[in-house]
Amino acid sequence: MEKKQFQAESKRLLEMMINSIYTQKEIFLRELISNASDAIDKIYYKALTDENLVFDKDSYNIKVIPDKDKRTLTIRDTGIGMTKDELESHLGVIARSGSLAFKKENETKDGHTIIGQFGVGFYSAFMVADVVTVISKALGSDSAYKWESAGADGYTIEPCEKDEVGTEIILQIKANTEEESYDEFLEGYRLRSIIKKYSDFIRYPIYLEDQIVNSMVPIWRKNKNELTAEDYEKFYTEKHYGFDKPLKHIHISADGAVVYQAILYIPETMPFDYYSKEYEKGLELYANGVLIMNKCADLLCRTISASSRGWSIRRACRSTSPARCCSTTGR
Repeated sequence: MEKKQFQAESKRLLEMMINSIYTQKEIFLRELISNASDAIDKIYYKALTDENLVFDKDSYNIKVIPDKDKRTLTIRDTGIGMTKDELESHLGVIARSGSLAFKKENETKDGHTIIGQFGVGFYSAFMVADVVTVISKALGSDSAYKWESAGADGYTIEPCEKDEVGTEIILQIKANTEEESYDEFLEGYRLRSIIKKYSDFIRYPIYLEDQIVNSMVPIWRKNKNELTAEDYEKFYTEKHYGFDKPLKHIHISADGAVVYQAILYIPETMPFDYYSKEYEKGLELYANGVLIMNKCADLLCRTISASSRGWSIRRACRSTSPARCCSTTGR
């Protein structure tokens, strides 16, 4: 079996990414789950124009499967899958995004938005894995293929067996070092906390240890008429914005050049470090329901930052500008 080499630029980018681009190793799970969600969305898009294809949302899911004995972590989806050519073009060329190309060809305005458009997130897996294996069977294909790589060294592609359409990404988790403990990415409680933190609002169920982990529908996307005061308070408490109860909340929905929904909370108590130099202002930044930043100070204008420290805001918007295509929440 021939080992294929990444392009020179791709090899260099992969080395940079593993060592520089992502500062938190836990981010890899967010990226792989987002890719899995995109794979399911692609079936939805195809069903809009293919009368022979019926999209039943309840039939699609994402599974996160840790195996301590084998030291593997598997992310399995029931999405559209990839052909041999797609495995080579999407995974063999770093920063080439199959999702971005698909998005340009299939635009809708019903709330389904492809997440992974930049083609680099998949490679964050190499921050925690010695070997990454991708087993995929494309929709409408009778054949399945296995893509495998140990990093910048190159990759192989070969035929394999897979009964159902979809993709499995199998990570051979690294051994612990004096500086890093990789065991945490095999622990159910740790994986659950990462999923809740970053991917709680992915629209398809994410299973871990036979239980659905994510909430799927963020409260800010729900109609205000469907929500009660208890719903807002429960959300505030579950997200650990404080041990107090919010004095007031403001739920905003705007539809114009920028489309967004926002929830602003005013807490009862001031943050303990409010007057210290260590106090960090900023809003949590989401993109299509996926947490991108915990504290994004750039989203605060002078008026807000001066008058609403300690407030919590959650905003979701869609626009052609990547800087505006976000949902945010913060303190």
